[in-house]
Amino acid sequence: MRISISASAMVIVTLFAVPVEAAGIDCAKPASTSDHMICQDKSLLARDKIMGTLYASALKHDDAGKIRERQRRWITKVQSCGDVACIRQAYDDQISFLQATQGGRSVSADFTSKGPGGNQGDLAIFGPVDGLVAVFLTSTYVGPGGGAAGDVNADGMDGVVPLEKEHTQLSRDGCKVDLDRLNAKTWRASQTGICNLADGVTLQGTYRKQ
Repeated sequence: MRISISASAMVIVTLFAVPVEAAGIDCAKPASTSDHMICQDKSLLARDKIMGTLYASALKHDDAGKIRERQRRWITKVQSCGDVACIRQAYDDQISFLQATQGGRSVSADFTSKGPGGNQGDLAIFGPVDGLVAVFLTSTYVGPGGGAAGDVNADGMDGVVPLEKEHTQLSRDGCKVDLDRLNAKTWRASQTGICNLADGVTLQGTYRKQ
């Protein structure tokens, strides 16, 4: 029973020209300890689907050699993991990297916020896939000195998080960003806590589809 065409299997396909039909994590016959853990966790299987799509798109739109090399390092990392938390973090890190590529952005929905004080926010959403969304949220602040003077700061947050009733949340240390989908073209971001973002940067605002 083929559960998914995994991103790790896609690397093998690319490198050795194995037919696509032969690729995938076979959860009836897991090939490694990490495969066993992935097959027993629905959230990891969902992450595998998300990463597979982002990886395939990045191969088409970005430097394929660099993308493959990064994916090889990811495979090594996952195979060294001894628990689900380690695998989940490895997936989330790689999904964040892939979503920021040209290919990743091409398959994500993009939204922009024009805020006060020179802030511009960019929100990329991929999914939902089995209840999870990949979120890549950034904001840039241009101060009174202007870009030519280097008066520019940027910061952001990202994650693979559950989407429930049109709501999801990113968190980092004491900072929380709640995201609410108002309609197909609009998200609202609310920032709470101590976020320690770069000077002048805020992630909150109304993000509209471009």
